[in-house]
Parts: sequence; C-alpha cells; structure tokens
Amino acid sequence: MKQFKKMLIFASCLLFITGCNMPWSKNDSSSNKAATQMPPAKVGVFEAKKENVPVSFSYPAQVVSNQDVNVVAKVSGTLLKQYFKSGDMVKTGDKLFLIDPDKYQAVAEIAAANLALSNANLDKARLDFNRAKKLKASNSISQQEYDNAVASFKSAQAQIKSAQASLNNANIDLNYTVVTAPFDGVLGDNLQDVGAYVSMQNPNLVRLTKLNPIYAKFAIADVDALNINQKTQDKEWVQKNALATLKVGNSEYNGTVTFIDKVINDKTGSVDAKAEFSNENSELMPGNFATVTMNGLYQKDGFKIPQIAIMQDLTSPFVYIIKDSKVTKAPITIVYQDSEFAVVSKGLNQGDKIIIDNFKKIRLGAPVVEAGK
Repeated sequence: MKQFKKMLIFASCLLFITGCNMPWSKNDSSSNKAATQMPPAKVGVFEAKKENVPVSFSYPAQVVSNQDVNVVAKVSGTLLKQYFKSGDMVKTGDKLFLIDPDKYQAVAEIAAANLALSNANLDKARLDFNRAKKLKASNSISQQEYDNAVASFKSAQAQIKSAQASLNNANIDLNYTVVTAPFDGVLGDNLQDVGAYVSMQNPNLVRLTKLNPIYAKFAIADVDALNINQKTQDKEWVQKNALATLKVGNSEYNGTVTFIDKVINDKTGSVDAKAEFSNENSELMPGNFATVTMNGLYQKDGFKIPQIAIMQDLTSPFVYIIKDSKVTKAPITIVYQDSEFAVVSKGLNQGDKIIIDNFKKIRLGAPVVEAGK
C-alpha cells in the first residue's frame, strides 16, 4: 500500500512539471518572433538643397595703419611754439610747431630783392638789345657791339630765372618753419620740447598715425590661395565681391579686401593680404589682434551640410541617406569646410534626406523612418 502511494505521488509531480513546461515554451517562441520584428529606427534628417553656397576663409590678423610716420623738421632752428596736445586728432594742414623763422625770412627778403634787381637789369638789357637791333639794321654799329647786346639780353633773362628759383627756394624754407600735419590722424607724444634746437641730425618732432580708414594685415594659407585660384579659374567657384569681416573681441566690422599678393612669402609660406575698414569713431587701434574672414566666393550648385552627418572610410568621406526607407551610403566630395558645415560639390542630389543622428542604431540596408513621422 505504501508502495502504491509513492508511485501515485511521483506521477502527479511529473504531470505538474510537464504542464508547467509547455506554456513556457510557447511564450519563448513568441518572444523570439517579436524580437525579429523590431520597429525601424527613428533618425533625424537634413534635406540636401542645391544652391550657390557661400565659401569663406578666416585667418588671424593684426590691425595696422596705412600711414604711421614721424613728422620731421625740414629746416634747422629753435622750436618756438607747439600748437597741439599729445593725443589730439588733427586734420591735414593743421599747424603743429613753429620753428624760428627770422633767418629764413631774411633770406627770402634778400632773394626777393635780387629778383627785383634782375628784373631791372632785364629791362635795361631789353632796351639795349632793341636799340642795337635798329642800329645794326642801318649798319651804324659793328657786329661785335650787336653781339654784346644780344648776349647781355640773354644773360639778363637767365638771371631772372635764377633769381626766381632762389626766391622760391627761400620761400619753401620759410614755409617749412611752420610744421603742419601731412594727413588726418592722431598725434603721439611730442619728441622735441619748445626751446629745443632741431636739425637734420635730430629732426623727429612727433608721431602721426592715420586711423581712418584702418587696415588688417593677414596671411592666406598657401593651400587656400592655390585652391581659390584653381577653382575660380575652373569656374567652379564664382567671386561676387571682395568683402571682409573683422572680429575684435565681441565686435565685428565690415570692410573690403584691398590687396592679395601674387607670390608666396618665403619666410611664412603664405600669401600676404590686407583688408580695409572704416574707423570713423576710432574704435580700432593699430596693434589690435583680430580675426578676418574673407567673403564673396560661392560654390556653384553645391550643398551645405552639417559636419555631424559626415563619416569617413578608408577611401573617402561619406554620408548616410534614406533611400526607399532604408539606409544607403553616399560618398561625397568636400570642397570647403569649417567646424560646423561642409560644402559638397559631388555625391548628393537635390532633396536627399541625410541622416544626422542615431548612428549606433542603424546599419546599411536597415529600414529607418524620419523622426517625427
């Protein structure tokens, strides 16, 4: 009897275990099937648009003045007056210094007197010449006397020119005793004090710097210069203007590129360039370090795409695009790029949906859908 009870208990347990196993096996099969039917990954996209894409180049720059000189004394003498304060803004022709003019005034007066004497001598020589010409016509004087009258007249004419030149030179020196600003600008500290004697050995008087317009000097990388020349010649890039933007701190100024050298600087391996900017309020000062951006170039029929979409394999850069609702690889040709965007000339078509995120959850050929749809 005990044996029979043990067998009955064993059979009941076996039925219980078998019953428990069968539903579990059914659920496991359903889970595997569901796992193979995961929904397509959702991805963000950027739509490719064909257009003339602006291309710009940025370089470190330094603000410089196009005219920065020491105003010098052109005649020797004692400084009698100073007409400015250090740091003043001046206009062309404004008086800066007065050098003692007495000696130069006297020289000019002597030269003027010599010119007057030469004029009197010329008048007499002209009368003698006219008289000799009449007498020679009637053979009343000898050829020698006539020749002397002609020579005296020509000598008097030459003396007039010499006297006039001496007077002009004296007046130039006299005018130089008043030192004026040769152009608009800002003055530095005076280099000579009133009472000092200035000469050709110590002629510097004050520094004058032009502030408007102001310039930015920068160097274009040689590869960029070659790239610009090649692509503009091939008409892949078009240049609509030569605009430039100067950034100093948080401020920006618009100007124009005025100079790009035609040769590479052998010391820097780059191409020297300069841009001009209006500086009416004197906000920009020579010596400022800045960044200049050259604008005006455009890639014809290009595509501007975000850098986050660009991948790189062993042969070329590429992007993933959605084609027939699946992930497709598209190799591209990049002609210009910065930290945010790249300009693509080949490999894309108008309206292509470029994938820009969720790259860890996609693979080539896998189905995907646009986020938000």
